Amino acid sequence: MNYPWQYVSPKDHYTLKQSIPLSDQDVQVLTAIYQPLIGNAAYALYMQLKAAIHSANSWTEPKPLSTLLAVLDMGIPELYQARIRLEGLGLLNVYKSNKETDHYLFELKPPLSAVQFFNDHMMRLILFEKVGERLFNEIRSQFEIDEPNKQDYTEITKSFLDVYHFNIQKHNQLNTIPIKPILNEKPDFSPGSQLNEQSEFDWKFFMDGLNRQFIDKRSINQEVRAVILSLHEIYGLNELDLQKYVLQATNIETSKVDQDKLAQIVQQAFHRQQANRVQLNDYVGETIQSEQTQSSNRRYRLTQEGFNDHEIEVILHAEEVKPGEYLSSIKSQKGGFVSSNEMWVIKELVEQSSLPSAVVNILINYILIGKNAPVLEKNLALKVANDWAQNQIASPEAALKKVKTLYAESRNNTQRKTQKKHPSRYKNQSNAKKETLPEWATEENKGEEIDLEKQAEFRKRLERIRNRNKGGEQ
Repeated sequence: MNYPWQYVSPKDHYTLKQSIPLSDQDVQVLTAIYQPLIGNAAYALYMQLKAAIHSANSWTEPKPLSTLLAVLDMGIPELYQARIRLEGLGLLNVYKSNKETDHYLFELKPPLSAVQFFNDHMMRLILFEKVGERLFNEIRSQFEIDEPNKQDYTEITKSFLDVYHFNIQKHNQLNTIPIKPILNEKPDFSPGSQLNEQSEFDWKFFMDGLNRQFIDKRSINQEVRAVILSLHEIYGLNELDLQKYVLQATNIETSKVDQDKLAQIVQQAFHRQQANRVQLNDYVGETIQSEQTQSSNRRYRLTQEGFNDHEIEVILHAEEVKPGEYLSSIKSQKGGFVSSNEMWVIKELVEQSSLPSAVVNILINYILIGKNAPVLEKNLALKVANDWAQNQIASPEAALKKVKTLYAESRNNTQRKTQKKHPSRYKNQSNAKKETLPEWATEENKGEEIDLEKQAEFRKRLERIRNRNKGGEQ
């Protein structure tokens, strides 16, 4: 298996620099706001890199990654995961040398200010999702400032020219002096702006759906669009889902979308769905386990009753399919087809007899396979059904036992006929048992009894059909 950190080695070197000096306020924001998002390992890595920088204007000397591993007590996988967490939130830029493949540049970036962070919809939603509503409000309250009402004051600030005077001749001299570029200003890392460039969200379809509602199109401004894109990316919501949630978050009187309410509705719905999904998975798992247990117990009971593996498969298959499907499978295996008369016979058996569907299937098996009849003839089927109903055959295993009994009696009957033809061979045997088979079981015009080898072959075919049906349902 390939891992993204497999080509990172403790012997690799890195050179470090910070884009602009970090203030105490930056550290406070990093600790209070970013740490819940990046985790303790990434926070420790950031602070260690910050401590290793002695001057904001220069790059450090190359150092091996092994020094970071030793100080932070991490392995390569943990260091890699911590590093990419910083990269993902715009706290670290990483460059790999094109000439020396074992050398990297690490550029440490300051966090967003608290105002920038909470004004960025993506960042705000990620934090809200991570820590929940209560802790989110606590964190945000740490950076809220009660602004005085400036209307109660009169501004008396002096202008620049009121205070500072300069010599125009010296100004002209200054223009001739080359000036090195100054460090970049504090970056405004905005995942929302990246979303606008990369998102495939269908705004036309989304807006067309809202046009049929009471929402004022002008209320879907750039800020609301940024929130919608954030929700689309974080929760994987499509345009139809977001139309529904936007409607719920819209004030009916003003037709304005409440951004915070929209984010809250989506988060609550997401967690409800997750909880329901867990419950459904548990239920499905328990149901599957229960069905497997029942099937196992069923097989065990049938084995105890003396059925072999093949007979058990015949019984279970008879319980799983409808009589019409069962008839079609057998006729297909015999190279025939199901006639409309046969379907009427099935309908009459199911509706008028008291036999369960599984027993009707065994009846079909007996006539078409056991007696090798070419069609499911109505008179014979009704005779068998009546006999089984009168003998209270209520399960497929009872029906199969009945069929096995008929097979045994049929063999005995054949032996008695043979004794009459060759009495000298059986002169020491007792008198032959009288015929006990019902009339329907001895009818010759419904097809000759199929031999045991052909019976086994038909049963194997049915078993293959059953296995294919199982494979198709999965």
